[in-house]
Amino acid sequence: MSGSAIGRRRQRGWNIFESVFFIFLVLITGFVLLRSPFFEVRSILVQGNQLLDQDQIKSVSDIAPGVNIFKVDLAAAAARLKLIPMVKDVQVTRSLPSTVVIGVEERKPVGLLPTGEGFIEVDGEGVYLQKANAGAPGLPVVTGINFNLPSPGDAVDAAGLGDALTVISGLPGETVAELSEVHVDNEGQIKLYTIEGMQCRFGLAEDIQEKGDILNQLLIELRAVQDKINYIDLSCAGKPVVYYKLD
Repeated sequence: MSGSAIGRRRQRGWNIFESVFFIFLVLITGFVLLRSPFFEVRSILVQGNQLLDQDQIKSVSDIAPGVNIFKVDLAAAAARLKLIPMVKDVQVTRSLPSTVVIGVEERKPVGLLPTGEGFIEVDGEGVYLQKANAGAPGLPVVTGINFNLPSPGDAVDAAGLGDALTVISGLPGETVAELSEVHVDNEGQIKLYTIEGMQCRFGLAEDIQEKGDILNQLLIELRAVQDKINYIDLSCAGKPVVYYKLD
């Protein structure tokens, strides 16, 4: 037998040995990773939540402390959390050796819709978040629209609602805090009402930032004489008109 043939046989022998050794090493590594208490979940870290309770998030995720971190079904946990109406998006990741991190992006309520049984909170996309009481700070009531009440987590389908929410979302925060109601008529014309009862004819949902800055300044300047004001007309951007009550 030639030396080259013996060399090839020895090489095949080493290749088989290396393959068996590699498989054995993988099995040992897998056994250690799945069995070692070093990789048991000891903490669940929740990030990004401001409105949702941390304990609620942990409970819905159904991730049990003590389970091996590699056995945690991250996709299933994320799917369960996305069923919470207030959750817009969520990421569930492992932080070795023993921490699961839940990163939450919450939906932010921007307005209230009246229903036959009270009010519901909706976000900027019109998603029904939860039931609420009137008078929630910074959440004006949107009126003038008709809709069928969807399930929590679903979007409200109503003509004019998108324009109203776009206006609310585009106004300065300090101005929204002054509002009690946002009314939309059949032609898409929007009227704003302050907590003190002052009316602002905002017009269509356009030039929102410009109109919002003007309105914010006017509310400050006219606060002392607001009882004498009939309404503010901002329907023509850049040309605000203040109408006073007739004596």
